[in-house]
Amino acid sequence: MGKKDLGFLSMCAIVLCVTVLAVPIAGIMGITEDARAAPKESVLRLGFLQKIDSLNPYMGLNDAAYVFYGLVYDTLGVIDNKMQPSNDLALGTWAVPLTDPEMVAHPNYPFGSVWQYNLTHNATFTNGEPFTADDVVFNINLNAGNYSSMWSYQPYSYFMKDAVKINDYTVRIHFRDKVTNNPAPAAFAYLISIPMLPKHKLQIMTAMQIGFSWDGTFDDEAVPIVATGPFMATSRIKAEYLAGTQLTLVKNPNYHWAKDRALLPGEAPDRWEVKFDKLVFYFYDDPAAMSYALKNKDIDVASFPPQEFDALKTAAPANMAFYTGPKITQYWTEIGFCMNNAGPNPSRLDHNIRQALAMATNKSYIVENYYLGLADVGTTAIPPVNSYWHYEPNATEKAQFKFDIAAANDLLDRSGYPRPASDPNGIRTVSVSSAAALNDWAPETTPLSYEMLIRREYPEERAIGMYLKDIWRSVGVNLDLSIVDEATMTQRVYAYTYDTMIWYWSADIDPNYQLFSVSRKAWDGWSDTKWANQSFEDNYSLSVTTMNKTLRKEYVDNAQRVHYLDAPYIILAYVYQTYAWRTDTFTGWGDWAADPGRSIDNFWMGNPIYFDLMPKDRTQDGGPPLWMIAAGVGAAAAIVAVVVLFRFKGKKKEGKISESPLGE
Repeated sequence: MGKKDLGFLSMCAIVLCVTVLAVPIAGIMGITEDARAAPKESVLRLGFLQKIDSLNPYMGLNDAAYVFYGLVYDTLGVIDNKMQPSNDLALGTWAVPLTDPEMVAHPNYPFGSVWQYNLTHNATFTNGEPFTADDVVFNINLNAGNYSSMWSYQPYSYFMKDAVKINDYTVRIHFRDKVTNNPAPAAFAYLISIPMLPKHKLQIMTAMQIGFSWDGTFDDEAVPIVATGPFMATSRIKAEYLAGTQLTLVKNPNYHWAKDRALLPGEAPDRWEVKFDKLVFYFYDDPAAMSYALKNKDIDVASFPPQEFDALKTAAPANMAFYTGPKITQYWTEIGFCMNNAGPNPSRLDHNIRQALAMATNKSYIVENYYLGLADVGTTAIPPVNSYWHYEPNATEKAQFKFDIAAANDLLDRSGYPRPASDPNGIRTVSVSSAAALNDWAPETTPLSYEMLIRREYPEERAIGMYLKDIWRSVGVNLDLSIVDEATMTQRVYAYTYDTMIWYWSADIDPNYQLFSVSRKAWDGWSDTKWANQSFEDNYSLSVTTMNKTLRKEYVDNAQRVHYLDAPYIILAYVYQTYAWRTDTFTGWGDWAADPGRSIDNFWMGNPIYFDLMPKDRTQDGGPPLWMIAAGVGAAAAIVAVVVLFRFKGKKKEGKISESPLGE
């Protein structure tokens, strides 16, 4: 800001002082009420085909829920425009050096086993209580000490021993080997996406209550969700959630980022202020209805299934922009096999059956015909968008799962699963020589027939299921499709009594999250297959404890390779983002290819896009939004107070995910 600006502001201050002093308090209130009625509220409206499945961040599962949590809660660290870790509640994060007095006093603490988090002094909860180290210690120890009850953030908490308060704004977290309880490094600890909830509200509850029965709100608070994030719930949040059609959030006028980042080089004074009044989630059962809503200006932005997105983009409505590109959440879809010896037909436990079915699955055909080219063919558990950590199978490894119906039939013939002699094209059965019979997974003559669970909410997955039913029939395997809603899918899958399913994963930018999810460590928690492999476990464990990034990459690659070859999943596709938004309601959408962290998909809290979006009609709606009016009246009162104090007392702050930027 230049001298001319300061001079102008000084004149404004004088005029404002005179004006405020000349108007009675009742007059000021009248002005406020008139201003409240005059302007049109600025509202950002998001469309979703998923309904948020819980207001409690320890119970929600789907991506829509995590987008919601990312708007009302804060974590220690977040993701910036470039998909790199950035500050949130923690303004500094590092592995404590071995020269630190604590490390010297405990020579059995390896480097990386203790991490320090220096906290902001500016965050307050929506009920006015300050956020301090006590809240961090409470949340971390709640998760670390109640692993089974607090299942939502297990990829982080599995390795945590405890959190210790150093002072009101400094915390250290200690990590350990859960089996031996010995201190152990945690290479992922630079990004721990556990929402920080209010200790003063939750400390009277048990972990079981918080994790399984609490609805996420407090009836005795004016703002029912007590949090520190950039948006706040309204008093109607529970009623809206139960109605299931929309959820409304309002701007948090006391959000701490403006103060935290005001002194950063090159930052504009209002860079980290939200510039609109409200944000509303609208939920649709039908993608065509959501498309109509976007065209009709009832919503501002939404992500669509491939078919609806393609139709909308082809029509090219006026005042609309489109974006496709790899999902920054590393979302992929897979055919998953239950690896528990239970369920309708455990013959699926034979690796040769799974490999044959992979060979009978034309992923390229699926990508082109059911995702309309808006995806990449899937291979391993960490997608190519996370370019540093992705492992791409070599030619020999890919050849093992190459689409080849003849080879799949040959493999099943050799593995002891013959077709009926009376029907060369019939359904295969288990023979006495098969692994299924030899391991008592399924009795002789059991047909190779499997139930497949498919989510009702995703029409392209229903179409893929029909394709698989047809193509797998050509190798003598029958599929019975069971179309269920996602809540039912969750219940069935995590009971480990299903045969197969089409589902998905999303993940952090650090490989720990995704590798944990498929590991033995995640059984009866995050693992949705109950798969285990000792070679995978060995490499995964080393990938967590190795602080050298280059060496860590080797272990991450090895773990992905083992998982790919054993085929508990047939990873179908790395699905693209398919967003459309209106260009005549808001500006500031930015370039999502160059700055992928701006995507609405970003659920790591503190998405930068919400601080850049500006309502286009702000200067045309009769005046500034209410929060700006309130700020103006507050500023006037502050100036009057300063005048009085001075009078009587005198004078007296595309991107791809290229790597995990681990700082040592």
